[in-house]
Amino acid sequence: MPTEVETHDRSAPPPPPPPKDAKVHFDGRTYPGRRATSKPLPIPQQQYINENMTTAAGYFDYSMISVNHEPSLLLASSPPRSPPRVTLKGRVELSPRTTRSPEERAKRRMSVQRRRKREEEDALREDQERQALRRRQKEEQERREREDEERRKAILQEQLRQAAARKEKEQKEAKVSEERRLQEIRERKQIEHEKRLQYTRELEKWRYEQIQRAESQSSEKEEGRRRSAEERRIRIARINEEVLQDGTSGALCGRVTIQTPDSLAWKRRYFRFDLVHAQMSLYRNQLDLTRTVDVVDLDGRVDSLNEWFEGFEELEAIPHSFAVKFVDGQNWLMYADTEEEKDTLLVLLSEAAGVIL
Repeated sequence: MPTEVETHDRSAPPPPPPPKDAKVHFDGRTYPGRRATSKPLPIPQQQYINENMTTAAGYFDYSMISVNHEPSLLLASSPPRSPPRVTLKGRVELSPRTTRSPEERAKRRMSVQRRRKREEEDALREDQERQALRRRQKEEQERREREDEERRKAILQEQLRQAAARKEKEQKEAKVSEERRLQEIRERKQIEHEKRLQYTRELEKWRYEQIQRAESQSSEKEEGRRRSAEERRIRIARINEEVLQDGTSGALCGRVTIQTPDSLAWKRRYFRFDLVHAQMSLYRNQLDLTRTVDVVDLDGRVDSLNEWFEGFEELEAIPHSFAVKFVDGQNWLMYADTEEEKDTLLVLLSEAAGVIL
């Protein structure tokens, strides 16, 4: 910055005008000591300042400043009009120009340099303080971020620990539940095994009792059948003698219920034997003997006469029943009304078919 005020010599002539300003004329007001060679330039009234504004005491009087904003122009050679005066409260004191010595200028330069150095040092110190503040703020921000990160890590670790603890607890509970379930299954299997063993023992005992009972009943039945067969042979022998000695048609007739392979129903029939031709004629009843229902040839066709215990268990519940087994594989089931009628029918069948009872 400049250290002294430069002064100009007002008595020196102005510099020559440039080519483009060659026709511009200056008057004595602009450059003192020279006279205008042409008509003076107009001066705006707003820019006109009274020469009396500067006092002898060195103060600049602003009370004569024109405030009229109309674009009126004044000639430099004509006296200025009196503009309206505006009274200002303050005045500006203009310091007079002084010429300083080289020592003072050197001192001033040194003072300016010292002030500039202090300003630079202050600026450097402020910059360092700003940088230190920024570093502290950055470190504080990094510290808060580290603390937040550590806090998040701690929360995450705690959540993971709780999740692991819950998982371990669930696994233990599942293991205990599985062991309890397996124990219950083993107990049920043991109970079922014991029940099966008990059932097997009871079943074996029952089977043994059944076998013993069956053997006892079989022996009793065998004994009963043996006695019954003996009694039947005696009766048959007696009936055979009576029938053969009688020889009448009344001894060769009777009633019987028959089930043949051609029909599942039991049918009541009236029978009549012809021992000469070895035939048995069947009628619906004894009142209609003109029409036979069936005539059975017995000579050489009958294989055997069987009781129910000889392979015909379905006749066990039917009293006075027996079966006629033919040589062609057919079986006729019959039963009489009484035991005596059954024996008579068996005697007639054996005599007609030539089968030994």
